[in-house]
Amino acid sequence: MLISILLRLGMNPLENSIYFTSLFDFLNLLHFISSSISFLSLLLFFGLLGYEIKIRQSEDRIINLFKSIIQTFSLRLFLIQREHSETVSTSEQGNVKRYNLINRQFNKAIQKVVVDIREESTTLIIPVPKSQQAIRILKDLETIISEEISSRNPDYYFSRPERKGMDFYFIGTRRK
Repeated sequence: MLISILLRLGMNPLENSIYFTSLFDFLNLLHFISSSISFLSLLLFFGLLGYEIKIRQSEDRIINLFKSIIQTFSLRLFLIQREHSETVSTSEQGNVKRYNLINRQFNKAIQKVVVDIREESTTLIIPVPKSQQAIRILKDLETIISEEISSRNPDYYFSRPERKGMDFYFIGTRRK
């Protein structure tokens, strides 16, 4: 949508110019394509959201959908490793920042964490990072993650994390 708006703003000065008609036609085509993609993306988003609400309404409670969304975003913020770089002093270049690629890979995996809260179960899905050092960070945080998800959902018992394929699963069942 931003591209569509910027294209429309950029096209306004070219609209009345006789020298830039081919450029105007090209930008007009790009504006139409970007507007169409934006509209289809919004339509797909609202369609999937409506489908999920319909499923939650028939099988579960809609409030659990909102709890899932809130906990997903708050857990992502909690798990992010904030040490992005270290400063190294060299005699030739002065202070140089080097970015920690391990934390970057870990944070990339953490951005895909999903919490799914249902009436009878809660599932936390954490994608496995690509490198062994990032996996080691995840393994070191395993007990902290267990405590955090348990404290956020006190009505559920959580199992030890299970690895299925390229994901870690923390599965919680409702206390009776």
